[in-house]
Amino acid sequence: MGLAQFSGTDMNGLFIKTWIHKGVVESTNDLARQVVVSGLGDCPVLVSAERQTRGRGRGDHTWWSDRGSLTFTIGIDPIAHGLRTEHEPRVALATAVAVIDAIAQWIPRESIRLRWPNDIEVESLKIAGILPERVGTPHGVRLLIGIGINVSTRLDDAPAEIRRMATSLAQHASRFSTASDHERVLARVVAHFETAIGRLAEDDLGLAARWDQLDALRDRPVRLDVGPQILEGIGRGIDPSGALRLATDQGIKLLYGGQVLRDNPS
Repeated sequence: MGLAQFSGTDMNGLFIKTWIHKGVVESTNDLARQVVVSGLGDCPVLVSAERQTRGRGRGDHTWWSDRGSLTFTIGIDPIAHGLRTEHEPRVALATAVAVIDAIAQWIPRESIRLRWPNDIEVESLKIAGILPERVGTPHGVRLLIGIGINVSTRLDDAPAEIRRMATSLAQHASRFSTASDHERVLARVVAHFETAIGRLAEDDLGLAARWDQLDALRDRPVRLDVGPQILEGIGRGIDPSGALRLATDQGIKLLYGGQVLRDNPS
């Protein structure tokens, strides 16, 4: 499905200063990095694309998308938004809360969960992912937050592994087939993102309570790849610092990184 260029109507009044929309790019994060490093666009920067061909996930994972996917990157100057270095590990969680609040207009809120550290699920199937990056530029540090949302994604065309583990907005709501539908989702996410980043900068405990409440791993068996070892335990929520609480035989561990292993879609 090909989408026409966005009109920009739904984006009016948002905090974005530079918006670049492309038909096809390799990666919106890569293009956003070029923009912030060159200084050709003022932050906050938004780079969106109808399709990306080399989208990345965490680690060496890739992000599969088609023209029904919404892929974009927001680039910000953390200092301008009151963010300190210690806030940066929590940017993905704050962004996840923003995405969930945005798509809850179309999907029952109680069915949406955050799979630590950066995935969003509906009924245990992945609907969105987040990839934050820290970039040094001649103008100072910039944060890039890549976001991919399955809006009207044709999952029948996806690789088998993705079909088993993914869902889309269109599978839960009746529309999302036109460029204006995609732009509406984009505008809502950007608006909620601005709010969430502001709350993070203020150390709003209510925001931390939200990501803990939304935790998909709570009270479930968890296997976590932390490099040289695999940790196993029971999820006990996400603490205000952004760490996953894992109950192990040695007690509660606070984990700030690692890959949650999933053997099946559930």
